[in-house]
Amino acid sequence: MNGWRTLLPNAWYVAVREYRSRARSRSFVIGTILLAAIAFVATQTPVLIDYAVGSSQTRMEVVVRASGVPSDSLSVLNQGLNGPQASDPNAHETYVLSWLPGGDVTAAQRELEQGKFDALLIVDRDPTTQDLSFLLRTDLTQDGGAVKAISSALTNLEIEDRLVRAGTSTGAVLAPYTLQVVPVNSSASKANSISQEISVNLLSTGLIVLIFMAIITYGTWVAMSVAEEKGSRVMELMLNATTPLQMLTGKVIGNGAAGLTQYGIILAAVVGGLVAQGPIHQAAVGSSSAGAPFGGLNPTVLAAFVALFVLGFVFYSLLYAALGSLVSRQEDVQSATSPLMMLIMIGYFMSIFGLQAIDETWVKVASLVPFFSPYLMLARVSMGHVEVWEFALAIALLAVAIAIALVVAARIYSAGVLLYGQRVGLRQVLRAARVSR
Repeated sequence: MNGWRTLLPNAWYVAVREYRSRARSRSFVIGTILLAAIAFVATQTPVLIDYAVGSSQTRMEVVVRASGVPSDSLSVLNQGLNGPQASDPNAHETYVLSWLPGGDVTAAQRELEQGKFDALLIVDRDPTTQDLSFLLRTDLTQDGGAVKAISSALTNLEIEDRLVRAGTSTGAVLAPYTLQVVPVNSSASKANSISQEISVNLLSTGLIVLIFMAIITYGTWVAMSVAEEKGSRVMELMLNATTPLQMLTGKVIGNGAAGLTQYGIILAAVVGGLVAQGPIHQAAVGSSSAGAPFGGLNPTVLAAFVALFVLGFVFYSLLYAALGSLVSRQEDVQSATSPLMMLIMIGYFMSIFGLQAIDETWVKVASLVPFFSPYLMLARVSMGHVEVWEFALAIALLAVAIAIALVVAARIYSAGVLLYGQRVGLRQVLRAARVSR
């Protein structure tokens, strides 16, 4: 009981020592810089893709010899080649068209041979059917993507010409119509669009992976730290000045703070990358339209993520420290913590599968279990399928579980740190824990 009242300042000294030892190590510094760089580069993936796709342009000269072509022929052809973004003046054009009504075919052929253009399209009209006819001169691969794209765009132009000659147009045929969607249950929540649902699913998965990786990585740090000091006999000296409970608390706080520092730097790199995405895209591709915010990312989800992240890490770190105290070599940490790893993996996969069945009863029940709530409750919050009282109950149960884990882990830790040079069994740990301080 005295150890509980005198938790500080010894636990703080241990935490500071652990934090400095971890944060000043070469592996921590190099790893943090490398992960932050990878995170920043990853946010620029849309820019890299757009640059790779748009860095090569197909230049095509179009000589129109046919009469009576639709007035919007250039727009139809351009949209068929460059997509809906063709109307955006800042968008990068994969196909650059030079439209020449009544142009000189001989001069155009000469420019094609000189390499000024990649393709020459001659538009005529069939005197028999009055349909448009096309002649494409190019050295591009006939079964390649460029020729296929041009062929598809010409199909749209041919359809537009036929519609105009029939007294209508593509715009008139595709004119929007009135549709009202009325829910059967007037109290039903407003459904998200498919793009919003996909974005929310991506956000939920990403946040779950962040917690999963943090618990495994930084929990292992705690276990390795305990095993290292136990194997080097440094722990025997430390136990003369601190209690096992103070050491346990200090190690969890110190390694947790180091882990949060690393995660904070990585997340800062992600935020910086997202902020810089627009200007980089503008400089590299000529458009600032790259990137889009994740749907569902709001202060409520972020607050829930932070709370579940911290509490979940503390809970599992206590268990990692207890299991790490049962071995005297770092090589044995993995085998000692494998049952806990199995439990973490179960919670992770349950949350991934739970995203597709977020309203099922088993998801709601499992999200309240402290071993699984850091994952499943976060999934429910990010998907918007949780009541306030459910989240509060999950947090309260997780806090109670941390208190219980602290007591149990302190007992096991107190017994485990004193068991050197022997294979530790469960019965031996329980016997030693009953008499540990």
